[in-house]
Amino acid sequence: MATTYYDLLEITQQATPDQIKQAYRKLAKRHHPDTNGGSQEAEKRFKEVHEAYETLGDPDKRSAYDEQLAAGAQRAPGGGPKKPGRTAAAAGAGAGNKTGADFDINQMSQQFEQFFGFHPKNKADGNGKPLNKKSNPLDTTDLFNRFFGK
Repeated sequence: MATTYYDLLEITQQATPDQIKQAYRKLAKRHHPDTNGGSQEAEKRFKEVHEAYETLGDPDKRSAYDEQLAAGAQRAPGGGPKKPGRTAAAAGAGAGNKTGADFDINQMSQQFEQFFGFHPKNKADGNGKPLNKKSNPLDTTDLFNRFFGK
């Protein structure tokens, strides 16, 4: 059984992104369940190869994985390759994935006012002045009347 994703893809750690892609395509074709009569072993191997490519094909995930290899965390408890999982590097590497950490329920009115330009409860602008009906950015009365000819 291979111990690293590099071993699974039959490449070295110095492999280029193109070499990784070529190795993945070759192995995915060889182990795809459809080309192996639905073999459970082929399906398992195909999933392992896909998982390895998902990690090594993404520069951020690959660097996090390489850091784990350098730290000596090559094997998972089950003996298979260790997934990069949610290390600090991987957690920050999400594609712009925002968590609820920036959101504060106590600041919701202020954030609403900032976004829409008026306070949701008293319909006042940021300076405390009440809005005229015309300056309310959400008021569509004029548009409605023009559309229906009123």
